Amino acid sequence: MAAGQRAFEFFLRDARPALARTHGPEMADEIISATRVEYERVRPQVPDIGGIGNVFQPVMTVNGWIVALHRAMGGHGFAAKDAVRVCHEVFDGFFRRIPGWLLRGIGGFLLSPAGRWYFERQARRSQQRIYPEDFVWHVERDASGELSMIFDECAVNKWYVAQDVRELAPYCNFADVTYSRLMGMGIDASETLGLGCGQCALRFKRGRKTLVPKNLDGIVADDSPGTF
Repeated sequence: MAAGQRAFEFFLRDARPALARTHGPEMADEIISATRVEYERVRPQVPDIGGIGNVFQPVMTVNGWIVALHRAMGGHGFAAKDAVRVCHEVFDGFFRRIPGWLLRGIGGFLLSPAGRWYFERQARRSQQRIYPEDFVWHVERDASGELSMIFDECAVNKWYVAQDVRELAPYCNFADVTYSRLMGMGIDASETLGLGCGQCALRFKRGRKTLVPKNLDGIVADDSPGTF
């Protein structure tokens, strides 16, 4: 089994108990089976935005899983928010299995000068618009230590439009909140294209508590570990 398919099966493995707790084991099994079918349809359509050379390529792979799960759940009468709630539980559980010291170390590195250099390099490449379905973004920094990734174009939202699942767009920032609060990255992810804003802004500040935006009420519990 290829690595990508293995990762998808791990995603389903963790999604099943989340589904079973809310909807019962029989419904969970039906949804898991339908998600596999939907993913076979979706997988060839997941856009290539630069492969391993683009830090956000895995984001698109994961959003293929999200679209497949959403469609499978939608076939049983569930809303986009229900699918996103399951996905949050899966990703939150994944991150919580990693030692806290390691997560905080990763978060610190990503906001370090070396991390900023890497992101700025990636951002400059995105502005060449080599891949039409890619993100287009730049990096901003201010005197307070806040580092912001500003997206004029969002590959995730383009993907949702292409797949006719615009109902997922208001929740496109859930994973950013999930990793930030465990990595101590202090994100403010309240401004997104999916919410109708003029841009997406991921604003990070080490030592600041990650707050849960209102659009994620009922999806992400406000139980952030706080500041680091």
